[in-house]
Amino acid sequence: MKWWEENKQRLVQTNLRSTDAALDRDALIHRLKEYRANVLLLNTGGLVAFYPTNLPFHYRSPFLGDGDLTGDMVKLCHEQGIRFIARFDFSKIHESVYTEHPDWVYRSASGKIVNYNGFVHTCVNGGFQRERSLDILREVLERYPIDGVFFNMFGYFTRDYSHTYHGICHCDACQQRFAEQYGLQLPLQEDTEDSTFQKYQQFKLDTVHEMLSNIRSLVKSFGENIAVSTYTDDCVDIIKHESNTEIHRPYPLWEYSASENIQAVEGTWNDKTISNVCINAIGLDYRFQGVPKQQVQVRLAQALAAGSGMDFCIIGVFEDYPDRKNLQIVQEMYTYHEANEAYYGKFSLIDDVVLLKPGPNPTDEQLQEYLGIFRMLKEDHISFRVVEQKAVTATHLQQCKCIICPNPVKSEALIDLLQEVKKPILWTGSHWASSTDKAVAKYFGITTWTYVKDARWSYVSHQPKALFPSLSLTDWSILDGPIVHVVPSEGAVGILEHVSAGMFGPPEMCSGNFPIGLYVGVIAADGQRQLMAFNPGLLYKKYGYPEHKQIVIDRVRALVGQSTISLPHGYEQVEVFVGTYPENTPATYIIHLINLNGFNGSTFLDPVSVPSLSFELALNTNETVLDVYTLVSKSSVTYTYKNSKISINLDLLSPFEAIVVRCSKE
Repeated sequence: MKWWEENKQRLVQTNLRSTDAALDRDALIHRLKEYRANVLLLNTGGLVAFYPTNLPFHYRSPFLGDGDLTGDMVKLCHEQGIRFIARFDFSKIHESVYTEHPDWVYRSASGKIVNYNGFVHTCVNGGFQRERSLDILREVLERYPIDGVFFNMFGYFTRDYSHTYHGICHCDACQQRFAEQYGLQLPLQEDTEDSTFQKYQQFKLDTVHEMLSNIRSLVKSFGENIAVSTYTDDCVDIIKHESNTEIHRPYPLWEYSASENIQAVEGTWNDKTISNVCINAIGLDYRFQGVPKQQVQVRLAQALAAGSGMDFCIIGVFEDYPDRKNLQIVQEMYTYHEANEAYYGKFSLIDDVVLLKPGPNPTDEQLQEYLGIFRMLKEDHISFRVVEQKAVTATHLQQCKCIICPNPVKSEALIDLLQEVKKPILWTGSHWASSTDKAVAKYFGITTWTYVKDARWSYVSHQPKALFPSLSLTDWSILDGPIVHVVPSEGAVGILEHVSAGMFGPPEMCSGNFPIGLYVGVIAADGQRQLMAFNPGLLYKKYGYPEHKQIVIDRVRALVGQSTISLPHGYEQVEVFVGTYPENTPATYIIHLINLNGFNGSTFLDPVSVPSLSFELALNTNETVLDVYTLVSKSSVTYTYKNSKISINLDLLSPFEAIVVRCSKE
């Protein structure tokens, strides 16, 4: 087994400044040991060399002197049983290198370069990234017994650190390669509806894949036990994601950042792990203030509960970092993981539902629809697995009771797969109707359909009422954005009738809303294939009205039947993960509870304790409970066991808890 396949990383990443090249090596090692870290990710080369490079095009930190930070830290880490991942960033070169090699860099459509604080943006198709980066990697791999390589900002970038947009790269290399591949000129704008830009999207994937494939071949020639990692799933062993914030992003914050990042990887790939870095800083613009400590704890707890290790990052070195409030939380979480390592890296989340993540290249509308349904399932405590649509196979769908497809991309291939697995399906969104794709209509029993670009000011009627029992007191929900009017074929049933837009002012004239006899949903003749031709997930994520959630949840509950875990209403802000161990070792189940009731949309506060929290777990009929205990509070748990169900009662006093259930199996 490769070291990263154990999936038990406690990684610390210090993004060094050039001035940190002479940092106190022993002090850094002391911090790593104090925090119980077992992996260090440290700047090595690319923008700045933190070792005595012999390559004339590799800018060396002027603060390194006669030292060798990389060599020293690799040696010290290995002496303490800590893995060393070398961090590279080939997205920029020092301006002194640019003057010697102007053909290596990004060019705007008007031929301008991007020089940001003395470093010039490079291009994937330029000589530095395509050729010289491999020389830098080879030099490091020949000198040092590193355990992994990580590439920051890999790929195509159109914005600088001030978020200024510079446009698609039009360097000579990009123009030549795109013309060779497609016989076209590069697009000037990023228009997802433009066929040339769609080809450019594929061009980017192809050229990045080529570069990563070359990198992987080089790295693995020095040893299969050297991990490759960056922000993609292509040609890597460890997929890197980030839980981060930026002050220019719209609120509310996304409270499930770590959960979603990790579940999408853990649920899709068996041959890759994920390292989801908890970025301490509040943003790229303000790197020296950290996010609230409660937010750091939620991110790290979600990482463990979703099935990965942990990863934490600061800028610079610990000694002069001006905001130290979160370091104790990191130490506590890493210490907890070290003490309970036997329970982590082995379990898989139970998948009553498979939630498909749209892709590749989903629109924002598609992504928000997916995220909204992700939130619905979390709040309703339905156990689910996330699978990336671009990588889904029949194997991913074998164990689930229901598949949810939120506004998918490229529907035809997905429909073929769904026909093969024959599982209950809930499909949402309108993307299928805006294309020439007829497979969706045929699959759900739709004879004709009409795409409506914007249904603002109109409503959807919760009909037939029997299908939406939780909405007995609410007849309509608002619509906003695209919908599709569908006409069901014989045997199929139209649901969710469209209510027309009416006058909404002045109050004396508020009228004109009435059902128009056209549906925005359909249930196929077998009752197992259900389509909602609008975006309830997007509407719920954007506006938060519970009716949009209940439209989905009522149908999911009907398709799933008995859920693995059940909590009473009122605990929507307790996030629940149910994991199972394939070999019944060291336990049978592990249940994580994360208390999110301190989250108010713009910040994370201390959560209020939840006394006497009760929930029920459905077991397999061949399982008999032997023991139930907690790992955080280290206490036994009150429970009853009857009819293959275990009822558990405990006080959730900590921000998170892990409950272990040991069973015998007949």
